[in-house]
Amino acid sequence: MAQASRASDFLPSLPQLLVRILDTVQDDQADLHTLSAIILQDTGATARIIAVANSSFYYRGKRFDSLDRAVLNLGTDVVRTLVMTLAMKQLFGQFNAQDRRFLKRVWRTALVTANLSQVLAVLTGYPRPEEAYLSGLFVDIGRLARLSDDEPRYGPMLEQAGDDQALLRAERAVYGTDHCHLAASLMEEWGLSPFIVDAVRYHLEPALAVQDAHHLVKLVNLGYAMGRPGPIGEDALAAADTLFGFNEGLTEELRGRVREDVARMARSLQIDIDADGEWDQTARLALSQRLEDLNRLSQLQGELAQAGDLLRRRLMVQRVLFLTFGVERSLLFLADGDAPFLHAWVDEDPDPAFILPLEAGRSLVVDAVLENRSVQFTGEGLDALPVADRQIVAICGAGPLWIQPLRAESGPLGALVLGVDASQLAQMQDRSAFVAAMGREIARALSAEAAVTQTQAPDQERLERRIREMVHEAGNPLSIIQNYLAMLRIKLGDEHEAQLELGVIREEIERVGRILLRMREAPQTVEETSSSLHREVRQITDIFAASVCSARNITLKVDLAERDPPLAQSPDHLRQILTNLLKNAAEALDENGKIHVVTRDPVSLNGRRYTELSVEDNGPGLPQEVMDRLFSPVTSTKGAGHSGLGLSIVKRLVDEMDAIILCSSGPGGTRFQVLLPREEGL
Repeated sequence: MAQASRASDFLPSLPQLLVRILDTVQDDQADLHTLSAIILQDTGATARIIAVANSSFYYRGKRFDSLDRAVLNLGTDVVRTLVMTLAMKQLFGQFNAQDRRFLKRVWRTALVTANLSQVLAVLTGYPRPEEAYLSGLFVDIGRLARLSDDEPRYGPMLEQAGDDQALLRAERAVYGTDHCHLAASLMEEWGLSPFIVDAVRYHLEPALAVQDAHHLVKLVNLGYAMGRPGPIGEDALAAADTLFGFNEGLTEELRGRVREDVARMARSLQIDIDADGEWDQTARLALSQRLEDLNRLSQLQGELAQAGDLLRRRLMVQRVLFLTFGVERSLLFLADGDAPFLHAWVDEDPDPAFILPLEAGRSLVVDAVLENRSVQFTGEGLDALPVADRQIVAICGAGPLWIQPLRAESGPLGALVLGVDASQLAQMQDRSAFVAAMGREIARALSAEAAVTQTQAPDQERLERRIREMVHEAGNPLSIIQNYLAMLRIKLGDEHEAQLELGVIREEIERVGRILLRMREAPQTVEETSSSLHREVRQITDIFAASVCSARNITLKVDLAERDPPLAQSPDHLRQILTNLLKNAAEALDENGKIHVVTRDPVSLNGRRYTELSVEDNGPGLPQEVMDRLFSPVTSTKGAGHSGLGLSIVKRLVDEMDAIILCSSGPGGTRFQVLLPREEGL
């Protein structure tokens, strides 16, 4: 197993694929599904990502047999780091030319086997075709691992073996085991399903030996037999008949279709799968360029963070553009936070040289910002441009322009205008993903600088920075939950009976996100909006009834007033109050307890009209020491996992709503009454 662990640290990949993956990671328009689809074209990258996702550092209690789920769990930052590491090892590895040629053959075999296995899975009714694809993609992992770990002996062995069986015999003689069992050891270590592991372990067994094996084992066994290079063999035709009853015509048609699909994919990546030459030097140079770009981005982040005031940041941006692209003349346009204008400065002049209204059609720069897309001006049609644009062209060198919009989370931030020549323009078009990524880093740094509106005490500044970090970290699992929820809703279909509940869950996740955002933002005056008390009550109580109460056999009864008055209250506040009260009530009860939620409207107190929301349980009541400090943060009496903050949060939210909360408690249970102000005239 130690040998397997060492071999799994680096499984080589084709540089063309690593370039495509890195470009996709840098593309903010690409979603995780698109990224996964591209990674799934490469055995080494797929294996490394799944291995890391199932490692002790990232494991979350359920193994990842799907690349989609592994990428979703890790996130794009981790995936980018992993692929960058693979690329570095790829570029500076010691593989000789002969072994680099072998990688192309492995890639073709793996892709053909994976696609054939998936097609066969669909035809034969296997419920998880993606497992068949993944298993087929991994059939030659053992060969890659051996080559990575022991190239001097294994490289010649690959060349001298006449066929698969000869290679197996040679491997067993030298290593005591073959590449099929080495691959299975690796995959077991990564935590993959035993059936996926067995599909790779037994993919070279005779068809008769696997005819009664698990469906997945048969699929990959036949997929590999059909996908071998050269004309289809009699053994593959016999296996198709033995395992699934396919005739010769169907078998050859499926094989031909998949092989053509893989050839088309290779052409799109500029991989000549029929030539036996070594890696394309152009691809290696492109991979080196991507790594250089990513390293430059990392340096840019550090430099901008230390640049200081706006003037120094502008000069830093211009210096970065010069060092990265050789751009000597550039302008930075920034949006005015209080008015719809873009401002740009020339050199170190403190006054803006350009003030452009944010109106469509007024300038190429403005259009790029409003449409949030890069604009390239080649120099043709200069006289047709507005005079301001002609001046910008002149300041930036009187040649082509590249205009890159800058966007913050809150909206348009500005634009970079780069004066380039024809060769620089072509270079930037080839590296458009990097230019966009650089624009995002510059926008992030500038928006962070603009957000600091006043000097703060060091302790307060550290506290707020820590809060922002915590909010950011909390946002990661929320994003994962949202993505999983979206995938689940699509899989279930619009008509599924669970769609209503999933919609409620989505709304609650969004509410958690808004609560977190309030932690990092300055308090703001929130416009009062009418909401339905009964709709909010129904949503929250339905969730509790189907989850906490159902699991503990607690009865949750809801009695709503005949009238459902619109309330000028925050729905988020209302939901959080009711959620905390129901949670406290449920935690106070044993099995077979009861909770009663009631609304009454109207009720009067001191001449003012309210709507009452009450939550009552039949638990043991609150201890006297809790009643004495009911709405203050205290040490919880509920044990580990409880902060004791729930009722203090409820009290704060009630106060923000200009409402009233009352509590009565005794041996027969506890009752909370929330009196919500009614809208005048209703």
